[in-house]
Amino acid sequence: MAIVLKDILESTKLEPAFCAALVGVSPGQFEDWLSGLEPLPRFVVPELASILGVPEEILSATSVGQHKAMAPGVLAPPVWYKLRDEKLTDADREMVGLVRKLGYYIDQLQSIRGLRIRTFEGVFTSIRSGVDKDAPPALQGQVAAERFRSLTAIQHGTTGGIGEWIRRTLRDLGVLVVESPIKSAIEGCTFTTGSDPARTPCIFANSYRTSWFRRNAILLHELGHAILDLESDQLALDFREGGQTALIELRAQTFAQGCLIPRSTLIRLVNKFGIDWTQLSARQLAQMVAHSHAEQSLLLKAAFDHQFIDEAQLDEYLRMDCEGLIREFSTHALSTREYMRTLAEQSPKWVAGNRNTCIGRRPLRLPSAYVGEVVAAFNSGEISLSKAAEMLMMDEAAFQSRFLSAVTCA
Repeated sequence: MAIVLKDILESTKLEPAFCAALVGVSPGQFEDWLSGLEPLPRFVVPELASILGVPEEILSATSVGQHKAMAPGVLAPPVWYKLRDEKLTDADREMVGLVRKLGYYIDQLQSIRGLRIRTFEGVFTSIRSGVDKDAPPALQGQVAAERFRSLTAIQHGTTGGIGEWIRRTLRDLGVLVVESPIKSAIEGCTFTTGSDPARTPCIFANSYRTSWFRRNAILLHELGHAILDLESDQLALDFREGGQTALIELRAQTFAQGCLIPRSTLIRLVNKFGIDWTQLSARQLAQMVAHSHAEQSLLLKAAFDHQFIDEAQLDEYLRMDCEGLIREFSTHALSTREYMRTLAEQSPKWVAGNRNTCIGRRPLRLPSAYVGEVVAAFNSGEISLSKAAEMLMMDEAAFQSRFLSAVTCA
């Protein structure tokens, strides 16, 4: 087991000390597992296997020899191959570990509370069946977007933007969603969590210095990967600097654009605001961003693709500064801190604060909805105090101190 775990860990390029923090044990204890001084406890296997992206039976093996004559590195989890690029930092790799741990806990909590939904299976299958894999990637993404809008509650956004419906629709499908600010070059990622065969797709959007409008696009881009790519790839990663040229990235981007800002939405915006594309003002552009729920660059890209504007106009309008004007039309243009202040009087204290934790040297702000579900599960007796603290990645004293007013017992 030690040989297997050590081989896997070396392939991920994750430091043992960070992995120890991920599973909540001391670095010395984890080193004992690596060296074989102590066996890997059975209760650790499911979580560690989910984070590392390997089957539980491989992680539970007593030696590499238990598997067929494996060459060096053969146990390398496929999920980590994309992170072995030297341009990526330890922070990027550890961010993926953090998000995968959080996804594991969210899936576990839904199972405990009887809230696990698998509607996505039928919807994803239906969308895939209607996409011709021999067609150009952009066309595949467009067709998938049209089918997704028609099959889900996302169509309720046909009178305007669908940003208010994205997260609700994903929850109704049973797709796990994580939005959290993590300082990393990774803007979003998609993976599955849980045990075979009931694995659940999890979508992450990095909210660090990003707007709500941008995250709408990130979530839909990652959803495109979840629908069209996760069957053959354990992990999809997207970076802030962009530049990805892979055909699957073009397909996911087209899917996001087709969901968020299709031609029909552009036409409605034109009619609503009396838009003359040849004389577009910054104020009109800000109105369209606010009502479409799509960031400026994506809205203009859609307008260009649908031939509402030419290349020169695209360049001109991209240079317009609309950030301040958007605030006049949408509270979603506020920063996260500003927006949380507007909720202060009607929300529990922990919605705006007390959600910060730390794994090793990596800080993490837990999603407010997830924190609320953990607290509710504890209050209802579905999980113990120790399990609630574990799921919020803090000790029991910190849980009681932070959420004393939200829990029913001291």
